[in-house]
Order: sequence, then structure tokens, then C-alpha cells
Amino acid sequence: MKINKILLTASVLFCSYVAHAQTTLTQTVKGIITDADSKKPLAGATVSLLTGSKKTALSDSAGQYRLNNIEVGRHSFVITFSGYEQRTVNEVLVSAGKQLEINVTMTEDVKKLDAVIVKGNRNRSKAINEFATASARQFSVEDTRRYPASLQDPAQMVQNFAGVSGMGDQNTIVVRGNSPVGVLWRLEGIEIPNPNHFSLLGTSGGGISMLSSSTLANSDFYTGAYPPEIGKATSGVFDLNLRTGNKDKKEHSFMFGLLGIEAASEGPFKKGGESSYLINYRYSTLGLFKLFVDFGNNIPGYQDLSYKLNFVTKKAGSFQFFGLLGANSNVDKGEKDSTLWKFDKPNIAQKINSGTGVIGLAHQYFFSKSSYIKTIVAATGTSFKGFVDTLNPRNNYSRERIWNANQQDRAYRISVLYNNKINAANTLRAGLIASHITYLFKEDNYDDAEKIWRTFFSTKGNTQYYQAYVQWKHRFSNRISLLTGMHSSLWTLNNSYSIEPRAAFTYHAARSQVITLAAGLHARPENISTYVFDGSASGGSRSTANIGLGMTKAAHVVAGYEKGFRTGWRVKAEAYFQHLYNVPVEEKQNSWFSMLNASMAYDLIDVGKLVNKGTGANYGIDLTVEKPFNKNYYVLFAGSLFRSTYKTYEGIQYNSLFNRSYQANIVTGKEWRKGRNKKNIFGINAKVLTSGGMRQSPIDLAASNEAGKVKYQQGKYFTGKTGAYFRMDLGFSYKINKKYSTHSISIDIQNVTGRKNVFSEGWDKRTQRVQKVYQLGTLPFINYRIEF
Repeated sequence: MKINKILLTASVLFCSYVAHAQTTLTQTVKGIITDADSKKPLAGATVSLLTGSKKTALSDSAGQYRLNNIEVGRHSFVITFSGYEQRTVNEVLVSAGKQLEINVTMTEDVKKLDAVIVKGNRNRSKAINEFATASARQFSVEDTRRYPASLQDPAQMVQNFAGVSGMGDQNTIVVRGNSPVGVLWRLEGIEIPNPNHFSLLGTSGGGISMLSSSTLANSDFYTGAYPPEIGKATSGVFDLNLRTGNKDKKEHSFMFGLLGIEAASEGPFKKGGESSYLINYRYSTLGLFKLFVDFGNNIPGYQDLSYKLNFVTKKAGSFQFFGLLGANSNVDKGEKDSTLWKFDKPNIAQKINSGTGVIGLAHQYFFSKSSYIKTIVAATGTSFKGFVDTLNPRNNYSRERIWNANQQDRAYRISVLYNNKINAANTLRAGLIASHITYLFKEDNYDDAEKIWRTFFSTKGNTQYYQAYVQWKHRFSNRISLLTGMHSSLWTLNNSYSIEPRAAFTYHAARSQVITLAAGLHARPENISTYVFDGSASGGSRSTANIGLGMTKAAHVVAGYEKGFRTGWRVKAEAYFQHLYNVPVEEKQNSWFSMLNASMAYDLIDVGKLVNKGTGANYGIDLTVEKPFNKNYYVLFAGSLFRSTYKTYEGIQYNSLFNRSYQANIVTGKEWRKGRNKKNIFGINAKVLTSGGMRQSPIDLAASNEAGKVKYQQGKYFTGKTGAYFRMDLGFSYKINKKYSTHSISIDIQNVTGRKNVFSEGWDKRTQRVQKVYQLGTLPFINYRIEF
């Protein structure tokens, strides 16, 4: 009897264990621990799980650690290493379908103590670049998926940050009142073209990003006062990174929704090796959106491919092959029923094909534990070909050509960076960047008012752009650091150059307070299309009057204060002033034109010769109040008060086009654990955004009707405004964890209240009236995603 009881008890316990084992979902958490300044792996660092089973792991000689059988759900980790400041990573999500990689950089103690004890948690929004001090913020892949209506797009997501706005519903970035053309895009440390589908020549945004959250790693975004290594930017900087594929296990994902389909795959090239691949492909036609957006007879479509191949050798260092390739099509057969013609949908037929490509090779080699060299070679390019026909109702709606375009540009770049961590207090970085740029621009447009053909572009050629920089970071103590350096550049198209000294000071005061002060000069050449723009009538004399333009320059000064609280809340305020000078303006009396108001190359139409005689000023204060995700919810408030002005050729000051005066948004969300074992997650995210209206120049209706094209009231440029912009977005998600897979369903609703925000006012030639152009209305985005 006693034996039977023992066997029965053992059987019950075994069955309970089996049942528990079958229902408990676990996953692997792994990563690499490195020195923040030297990037060298740290062997012997301790990674401890703060929740659940209290597991720990030590990093090996390559800095790699691995924690197996971590239960699915949100967990926090602490990383310690003798002589380094402690790091804490809070509330990261472990899912069943994909291994979680957490890479951590650690800062060495200046005083060389045997052990360093630092209370509190590191600010998760702190930039990845250890040289970044003021006006820089890290954003994560989880942020791009979490924030409502961000569409997993970094360009949409950063519009939630203080000092950053869009042009209404457009995916165009306005930073602290600057023109979007001043935004620099970098991928893997090297400049790339604007990575957005359906973008126009010279713009910084577009309809849909080519970047996918499936391949994107945590990245940095700058709003001003950049470190010396970053040049060719006066507005903002996207410093993007692609993540490295899983070297231990093959993993895949698939997603489909209203925007199309997406598939990704990653894994090792061979079992037990250190090399890996990561590849992602997307395809879409926007036909499903015809229910919500009036495309007319036009159904845009796009596809893109991104990849990163990582090869690790014992003696030659590491090699990364990366790429981003996108193609778009836009076909409209036109509308023969003239009663359906509208102000914003004229009687045209068109066919446009465009594409953007980036391919690159990065190599990193360590000379010692404290120094390395990183070399990047990349080829980038854009292509835009198309035509537009008008339908002539007087000749049986026959097609008559009114526009032709063939635009090609290529850039071949090499970047060499040398980094040396001299000691715990001093780090030196220097580099060279050389770019060879080729271009072919041909474009003609029929001027219906003048009844002549006009040539915007008819040129081809090549030029070079060279950059050099050096920067030095000195840490006087664990609390005080100083960054100094210089960036210089040469534009061989007209031999213009720039020398830009920069400095930044950081003081970590008591009670989790940080004070920053940064200042520096910055410069950038305009888009190559600005220099070769013509605008002459067909058969007229060629006149690329802008070929001698110098670089636009800016002086940035930023003062910041940040305070962290034990509850996890954080407050950050930055006051800034930007003096813009050497700005291209039209050399003409009574002209309003300045490149500070331009958002694309076509803003040069009807504008005469440009000279570097303009100036501008942006100043304001950005405020961020944030509670990062913790205890199943997060809150982000970002507000900005600012003013943006410019001066014309005659020195007359006006508001800039982007002087919206204020912007404020609140983003918040909460998660609930659902299901039998609380392993599924239901989330709600909401966003409320408001800002001042876009600046408008009042239209002179009588003069416009007489001239047959839009004319503005002289001397009243940008004195008007559209109504205040308001939008509310809402997102719902449900994540289901199964054995070996994770399923996610998300529904995002942009502009859930259906408010009709005014984008601009325009002159309608047919009705000879001023009509308003409205933004997009309510847009739903539905996606299903599986990771396995």
C-alpha cells in the first residue's frame, strides 16, 4: 500500500510537471557586452535576470552571453562588470517566436575603482553614439511598432519627439522650424538617399518608408548640435542601423495587411559558425486604400528589399554586406468624364517609375583592445522616369504630352573611421569621407499659360564632395565630460568649402540630473538639382545660374536640463538658437524666395538666379515628459514652442513656411496579459497631436486670374495660416505566444475623429477661385504578423 501511494504520488507529480512543461513557454535571451568607447567585447561581465528565476550568465571572450529558458513575458536585466558602471535594462519583451538579442555597452569608471556601484537606471532614450550629447535620442524597433499610426516607419515615429513635426499628414520631417531638405539620412554610418517610396526630387520624405522594422536595429535621431563626425546637415539626422541576423538559429517572419505583404528570414550560414544573414522583402499595391483615399484611376505600387550579411573572421576582423533596394510605379489612365475633374485631380494620364538603391560593404578591424578602424564603401542612387499627358476634350480626349522626365543620380562613397580609447578618460576619433557623384537630369514641361515648352533640366556631369573630421572626448570624472572637435568639407562643383568647430559639455549632477551645453557650426550643399536647375523656354539660351552657389551654413547653440526620478519618470528641456546664414535667396527686388522655405527641387520653378545673401533664425524650447514602458504602461508628452523666420535678398524679415509656433502631442499605451497562462498580450495605444497651422501667403485672386497662374499678395508672404492641425490616432494589438511561434494582430486608425485638416490653399484655374486642399481623412491600417 505504501509503495502504491508513493507511485501514485510520483505519477501525479510527474503528470503535473509534464502539464506545466507543456504550457510553460520559454525563449533564449542573448547578446554582446562591449566597452562603450572602444567597442571591444568585455569578457566576464555578469548578466542577471531580475524577475522570475533570478538566472545569471557570464560573457565569454567574445563578449557574448546567453540565458536559456527565460519565460515568455516582460523581464528586466542588470549587467555588472568590475571597473564599469552598472547597466539595467528594464521591461523588455521575450516572445516565443524569436530569440531576443540585447546588446549592451558599458562605460568605464574614470577613477579606476575595483568596483563601481551606480544607483538608478540608464536613460533608455540616450543616444547609441557615445559622442552624442545634446539634441540626440535613441529610438527602438519596439517604439516603431508601438506608437499608433507610425506604420513601423522611423520617419513617422520620430514625429512623436519634441522639436519634430511633419507637414500635416505627409511623411516629411520638419525639425525645429527647418526645411525638410536639411535632413541627412545615414545607414550603417554612411550617407544614403532619402529612403522613402514616392518621394520627389530634393525631398526628405515620401509616401511610405523603404525601411522595415524587421531589419532595423536601435538607431539615433538628432535635432541639432551634432558631434563633429556628422556633416552635411543643418536640420536633423537619421543615423540608422541594420541589425545582425541570428547566428545560432534560423528564424522567419511573415506579415500581410492593407499595405501589402512582407517576409523576412535570418540565420547562420553554417551551424556553429559566427556568420549570419538577414533579408527582408516587401510588396504592395495600394488598391485596397481606394476605399479611403481618392487615387482616381491611379493605383500606386512598390516593392523593396533590405539585407545584411555578417561575416566574422579571427584575423581579418568582421565584414558586413548591406543593402536597401526599392522600386515604385505610378500609372494613371486619366478620366474622360470631364464632370469628374477636380481641382486636386486634374485631367491627366501619367506613367512614372522610380527607384532607390543602396549597396555597401563595412569592415571593422581591431588593432588592439583600445583601437579599431572601420571602413565603409557604398554605392547609392536614385532613378525617376515618367511622362504626363493631358486629355483634350476638344479632340475626343486625345492624349497630349505636357511633361517628360528622366532623372538619374549616383554616388560612390568611401568612409574611413579611426577610433582610439586612449584611457578611461580620453577617446579620440577621426575620419575621412569621399564621395564621387554623377548625375543626369532631363525634364521638360509645357507652360499652358505661356503656350511654350520649358526646360527644367538638361544636363549631366559629375562632381566630388570631401569631408574630414576629428573629435576628442575627455571625461574629467564620472560626472563631467567635454567633447571638442572639427568638421570640414569641400564641394568641388564650385570649390566652396566649410570649416566647422564644435564643442559640447555634459555635467551629471546629483539626484539623476544632467546639464548639457553644446555649440557648433554646420554646413551643407543644396541638392545637386538646385545647382543645375534651368527653367528656360524651349529653344532659349541655357542658363544654370545657380552653379556657383556656396553652402548653406548654420550656427547651433543648445542648453539642456534633464531630471530622472525613482518612479521611472523623466523630464527633459532644451532651449536652442540657430542662426542660418549664407542662405540661397532670389537675387531680385520684392522677391520672397529663400531656400529655407523649399521642400523640393520644384520650388525653384519661376524663381530667378539665387545668391548666398539670405539669413534665418530658429529658436525655441522643447519639453519632454516621459515614463518609459514599465509596469505595463508608458506615457510620452512632447511639446515645443518655437519661432522660425528668414530674411530675403533685400533683408526684409518674414515668417518661414514652417513657423507653426507650437506643437504638442501625448502618446500613451497599456498592455494586459491574457490567455490561460497570461502569455498573450493585449495592448491599446493612443496619440493626440496638435500644432499651429502651416504658413500661407495670401493669394492675389485678381492678379492670378489675369496672369493665368497663381500670384501672391506682395509684401504679405507667409502672413496667413491654415487652421490649427489636430489629429487623434488609436492602435490595438494582440500578441499570441504559441510553442515556437508568435502571432500578432494590429489595427491602427489614423485620424480616428475624421477631422478635415487643411493642408494649403491654392488657385483653381478652371473656377478662378481660391480653394482649400485638405489632408487625408480617417485611415485604418490592419496587419497580421507571425514570427517562427
